[in-house]
Amino acid sequence: MDRKHCAVVIVFLLIAAYGIPITAQDITGAMSFSLVSDQRNKENHSLSGDGWFSLDSVIVISWSGNATHTPLVPGGAPRIVNLTITYTTILSYPLIGKIIRYYCMVTHQVVTVVLELGEIPIWSTASLSASEIQFPVSDAISSQNVSLSIAIDEHAPAYALCVIPIHAEVKTLRGPLGFIPLVNGCDQTATVTCLPGYLPHIIIEPESDHLDVIPGEMSHLYFNLINHGNARTLVKMEIVDSPGNDWNVLVTDQIVLEEDGGNNFAFLYITPPFGFSGADTITVSFTPYMYDNMSQHGAPVNVTTTVIYEP
Repeated sequence: MDRKHCAVVIVFLLIAAYGIPITAQDITGAMSFSLVSDQRNKENHSLSGDGWFSLDSVIVISWSGNATHTPLVPGGAPRIVNLTITYTTILSYPLIGKIIRYYCMVTHQVVTVVLELGEIPIWSTASLSASEIQFPVSDAISSQNVSLSIAIDEHAPAYALCVIPIHAEVKTLRGPLGFIPLVNGCDQTATVTCLPGYLPHIIIEPESDHLDVIPGEMSHLYFNLINHGNARTLVKMEIVDSPGNDWNVLVTDQIVLEEDGGNNFAFLYITPPFGFSGADTITVSFTPYMYDNMSQHGAPVNVTTTVIYEP
């Protein structure tokens, strides 16, 4: 009789012999392994703990906190978070448990872990590189890596919490007859969180690309500013190029744009000097800042207006 059949016979003999429950070993004390990780790592673990003579499952989901520390760029490339799925078994009842585990190792039994994502924000997308992985039943700790891909679109609110639930289910492993559990299953849900960054995106619609003026008199031109970003935005205006010191040129200092398409107007005031004739140009820069955090800002947008006087 080969080792596989001997193991099966021994298991069923012991099941019959130990039909009366024996004193169980404390499950917490049975967890003699240690999962050590950097303090920046996130870790979630679960164990089944409902076996009579079968083995109990322990599953741990962990990842580096550095992977989600930096805010995601709205509309940018997906962020890859490397998840480590760690699995082992513990003994509910020492004697029978050791024999069951020996049988599983001799017959190369494996447990199946099913991975799936929970509900996520509508402005985000996420996917796993694998939806099902397998682990050998043994007395050792084994791990596998699964990649989580996260992306957010342009409508993601700046610095709003993006929660990605990851559900792991260990399927119960049953014996040769199909109804006697050898390894109990368990469930675990881990939560990966990240933040969308600030998207500085403004549209500038000038009243016109030119302005007819009269020397010595003030004329004005307006700009309609529209916020296409994902947060309340303060826009600062500045004259970056003008004809000379004898010109009086003023622009609105700053305006606030609400999110979701909020708009407001800025004005350019121009008084050319006496004796001006012909055409010249004036350039205004518009720089968007996140209203609640001025350290977050976009690149300046320059708009040039042609000033014309034809006597």
